[in-house]
Amino acid sequence: MANDQINTHQDPLVKPARRRLVSAGALAALAALGGAGMPIRSALAKTALRGQQVASAHRMKLGQFEVTALLDGYQDTPLPLLNIDPELLAILMAEANLPNAPIRIPVNTFLVNTGDRLFLIDSGAARGLGPTMGRLPEVMASIGVSPADVDEVLITHAHPDHIGGVLTPEGAALFPNAQLRLARADLAFWANEENEAKAGDRKYRFQVARRAAEAYRARLRPFDPGEQIAPGIQSIGAIGHTLGHTTYQIESDGQKLLAIGDTLHIAAVQFSRPEVTIAYDTDQTQARAARRTLFDRVARENLMVAAAHLPFPGIGRLHREGASFTFAPIPWQMF
Repeated sequence: MANDQINTHQDPLVKPARRRLVSAGALAALAALGGAGMPIRSALAKTALRGQQVASAHRMKLGQFEVTALLDGYQDTPLPLLNIDPELLAILMAEANLPNAPIRIPVNTFLVNTGDRLFLIDSGAARGLGPTMGRLPEVMASIGVSPADVDEVLITHAHPDHIGGVLTPEGAALFPNAQLRLARADLAFWANEENEAKAGDRKYRFQVARRAAEAYRARLRPFDPGEQIAPGIQSIGAIGHTLGHTTYQIESDGQKLLAIGDTLHIAAVQFSRPEVTIAYDTDQTQARAARRTLFDRVARENLMVAAAHLPFPGIGRLHREGASFTFAPIPWQMF
């Protein structure tokens, strides 16, 4: 009779019992599978530690363009290279929850696909600065991009962690179809033998720059900052870190991103204290002024920046706080 039937949707005592029956049935089925030669793997089974990071890429839209951050690797930078009072440095590192010790900074590069051409901004270091860098070819392969696909490599400056990656381990051109673009002043500085003679233990920088220029001799196109590289890509001088240090403004449909190279190195220090320079800067005074000018502009215009040594993917916006700045990374995007 209908009145004698149990309403399982209303009786709270039936549901737990029913769940127990289902669970028991499921366990019996699994046991039968195991007995039939299909071993059941425990959820607590051990899995080997991988020991290294996976290839790192982050893609975003900029108007009609695609911008992809690619992580070439990292380097450990000694903090005494910063020109700052040690006590203040210790305070700033503590405020950032970082040890007052060599700080690990990434080496980021950026692909810009305009729909017509593919540009790479900086190239990492290959293996020229040790085994923690040189992952660019691996990362490119992971997103289906071949070195042969790149039309132009835009170098912010010719330090080894920015230009070294244009070469194979054998010293040949890694990008067989690409033009190599960098500021004329930077090219002249690193090609100068007198400058190299004064470089002491940093002569390797000149050697890397010279090998890169030689490998791309037929496709080397220097420029003067301020020149348009291509529709939507403008070079802008930011002299100081090197004598030809260049930033690149990427613009599509009114959206702008400024690739700022080595305008800063240590985010925990140089955003809050933009006056702090680093020993890598060729001209400390010019480097300080260039950073202040750039920070002022991107904060005022709410521009995005893409930096070589900001935490990966190295893209975000700056906000002013008095004489200091804070950095807001872009959120991860799916599109």
